[in-house]
Amino acid sequence: MILSHAFGMLFRPETEWAAIKQEKPTPMVVYGLYILILALIGPISAYIGTVETGWTIGDRLIKLTPDSAMQLVILTYMAILAGSFALGYGINWMATTFGAETEKNGNNALALVAYSLTPMYIAGLTLLYPDPWGNAMILLAAASYGAWLMWKGVPVVMSMSKEQSMVYCGGILTLALVLLVSTLATTGLLWNFGFGPTFVEAGL
Repeated sequence: MILSHAFGMLFRPETEWAAIKQEKPTPMVVYGLYILILALIGPISAYIGTVETGWTIGDRLIKLTPDSAMQLVILTYMAILAGSFALGYGINWMATTFGAETEKNGNNALALVAYSLTPMYIAGLTLLYPDPWGNAMILLAAASYGAWLMWKGVPVVMSMSKEQSMVYCGGILTLALVLLVSTLATTGLLWNFGFGPTFVEAGL
């Protein structure tokens, strides 16, 4: 099953990339049976963590209202889906320039994005216990591991040399940073239009 690749990406990435290349999953399969499912982990965990668990500041327990948390969960989930698609599209668009294998349906590029993001999807479980610094450190470690997975996967999935893949990965990283900045800017605008969080406070 396609979800078994999540385990493989975490513990045997080189073997898993070769299997994925041979499998040739279609974008519909990758998006529908992998991204749509695993991308739910973080938003659902964040909802439970912010509404049920909350976080402490001094002697205060801070939580989000259920309606506010649900609103943010939906926006976050949509951002993950849109970002995954945009990054996959960009990677496929750059493929010819860097001498990589390109396909009209972009299945190689989307598979590269989906499976490289596996650590980030799984790390979303840490949001069950809101801890801004702790969550940030774990997500940063997951992002770093995801970048390493992509670096290992590019030569295999995109059928290119390791020398070419280093330059190609630089282009992918630049594109990912542009998408991240765009997402943060959009988040700021949405908060200004009333889509920001609503907090409630309770004593410990």
